Amino acid sequence: MVGLITALLGLLAVPLVCVGVTRAGANGQLERNGAVGIRTRDTQLSDAAWQAGHAAVLPVVTRTGWVGVVAAVLAVATHVAAGLPWSVLVAVAGLTAESVLLAVAAGAAGRAARDTARPG
Repeated sequence: MVGLITALLGLLAVPLVCVGVTRAGANGQLERNGAVGIRTRDTQLSDAAWQAGHAAVLPVVTRTGWVGVVAAVLAVATHVAAGLPWSVLVAVAGLTAESVLLAVAAGAAGRAARDTARPG
Protein backbone atom coordinates (compact mmCIF):
# COMPACT_ATOMS: atom_id res chain seq x y z
CA MET A 1 0.00 0.00 0.00
CA VAL A 2 2.91 2.36 0.70
CA GLY A 3 4.10 1.92 -2.90
CA LEU A 4 0.69 2.94 -4.24
CA ILE A 5 0.51 6.00 -2.00
CA THR A 6 4.02 7.04 -3.04
CA ALA A 7 3.16 6.62 -6.72
CA LEU A 8 -0.07 8.60 -6.30
CA LEU A 9 1.79 11.43 -4.61
CA GLY A 10 4.33 11.42 -7.43
CA LEU A 11 1.57 11.45 -10.05
CA LEU A 12 0.26 14.68 -8.57
CA ALA A 13 3.45 16.33 -7.31
CA VAL A 14 5.47 16.05 -10.53
CA PRO A 15 2.98 18.07 -12.60
CA LEU A 16 2.49 20.67 -9.88
CA VAL A 17 6.20 21.36 -9.66
CA CYS A 18 6.81 21.21 -13.41
CA VAL A 19 3.88 23.49 -14.29
CA GLY A 20 4.93 26.00 -11.63
CA VAL A 21 8.54 26.08 -12.82
CA THR A 22 7.58 26.26 -16.50
CA ARG A 23 5.08 29.03 -15.85
CA ALA A 24 7.70 31.00 -13.90
CA GLY A 25 10.20 30.57 -16.74
CA ALA A 26 7.62 31.65 -19.31
CA ASN A 27 6.63 34.74 -17.31
CA GLY A 28 10.19 35.85 -16.69
CA GLN A 29 9.96 35.08 -12.97
CA LEU A 30 12.60 32.35 -13.17
CA GLU A 31 15.95 33.51 -14.41
CA ARG A 32 18.09 31.34 -16.65
CA ASN A 33 20.09 28.98 -14.44
CA GLY A 34 21.71 25.59 -14.35
CA ALA A 35 19.55 24.00 -11.69
CA VAL A 36 15.81 24.53 -12.27
CA GLY A 37 13.75 24.78 -15.45
CA ILE A 38 14.03 23.41 -18.95
CA ARG A 39 17.79 23.39 -19.32
CA THR A 40 18.75 22.46 -22.85
CA ARG A 41 21.71 23.79 -24.78
CA ASP A 42 19.32 26.03 -26.74
CA THR A 43 17.30 27.39 -23.80
CA GLN A 44 20.58 28.33 -22.11
CA LEU A 45 21.72 30.51 -25.06
CA SER A 46 20.07 33.71 -23.82
CA ASP A 47 17.40 35.06 -21.51
CA ALA A 48 15.06 35.49 -24.50
CA ALA A 49 15.64 31.87 -25.58
CA TRP A 50 15.05 30.69 -22.01
CA GLN A 51 11.73 32.51 -21.75
CA ALA A 52 10.60 31.54 -25.27
CA GLY A 53 11.33 27.87 -24.67
CA HIS A 54 9.33 27.81 -21.46
CA ALA A 55 6.44 29.80 -22.94
CA ALA A 56 6.22 27.53 -25.97
CA VAL A 57 5.77 24.35 -23.94
CA LEU A 58 3.62 25.54 -21.06
CA PRO A 59 0.47 24.01 -22.62
CA VAL A 60 2.20 20.63 -23.03
CA VAL A 61 3.58 20.68 -19.50
CA THR A 62 0.12 21.60 -18.19
CA ARG A 63 -1.21 18.41 -19.77
CA THR A 64 0.96 16.39 -17.40
CA GLY A 65 -1.39 17.54 -14.66
CA TRP A 66 -4.35 15.99 -16.43
CA VAL A 67 -2.40 12.81 -17.07
CA GLY A 68 -1.57 12.68 -13.36
CA VAL A 69 -5.16 13.17 -12.23
CA VAL A 70 -6.56 10.60 -14.67
CA ALA A 71 -3.86 8.07 -13.81
CA ALA A 72 -4.40 8.60 -10.06
CA VAL A 73 -8.16 8.03 -10.41
CA LEU A 74 -7.55 4.94 -12.53
CA ALA A 75 -4.99 3.60 -10.05
CA VAL A 76 -7.39 3.99 -7.13
CA ALA A 77 -10.21 2.37 -9.13
CA THR A 78 -7.87 -0.45 -10.11
CA HIS A 79 -6.88 -0.90 -6.48
CA VAL A 80 -10.53 -1.29 -5.48
CA ALA A 81 -11.29 -3.64 -8.36
CA ALA A 82 -8.15 -5.73 -8.74
CA GLY A 83 -5.81 -5.09 -5.84
CA LEU A 84 -2.39 -3.74 -5.12
CA PRO A 85 -0.05 -5.05 -7.78
CA TRP A 86 -2.28 -3.86 -10.61
CA SER A 87 -2.96 -0.45 -9.12
CA VAL A 88 0.76 0.23 -8.72
CA LEU A 89 1.27 -0.82 -12.33
CA VAL A 90 -1.37 1.72 -13.46
CA ALA A 91 0.27 4.44 -11.36
CA VAL A 92 3.71 3.65 -12.81
CA ALA A 93 2.21 3.79 -16.30
CA GLY A 94 0.88 7.26 -15.47
CA LEU A 95 4.30 8.39 -14.23
CA THR A 96 5.82 7.04 -17.43
CA ALA A 97 3.30 8.99 -19.53
CA GLU A 98 4.14 12.16 -17.58
CA SER A 99 7.85 11.56 -18.20
CA VAL A 100 7.28 11.11 -21.93
CA LEU A 101 5.29 14.35 -22.10
CA LEU A 102 8.05 16.20 -20.25
CA ALA A 103 10.70 14.81 -22.61
CA VAL A 104 8.64 15.93 -25.61
CA ALA A 105 8.26 19.34 -23.97
CA ALA A 106 12.02 19.65 -23.47
CA GLY A 107 12.63 18.97 -27.16
CA ALA A 108 9.98 21.49 -28.20
CA ALA A 109 11.39 24.07 -25.78
CA GLY A 110 14.80 23.65 -27.35
CA ARG A 111 13.37 24.18 -30.83
CA ALA A 112 11.45 27.29 -29.74
CA ALA A 113 14.54 28.67 -28.03
CA ARG A 114 16.66 27.98 -31.12
CA ASP A 115 14.15 29.81 -33.31
CA THR A 116 14.26 32.79 -30.94
CA ALA A 117 18.05 32.84 -30.90
CA ARG A 118 18.33 32.88 -34.71
CA PRO A 119 18.97 36.32 -36.14
CA GLY A 120 16.55 37.68 -38.62
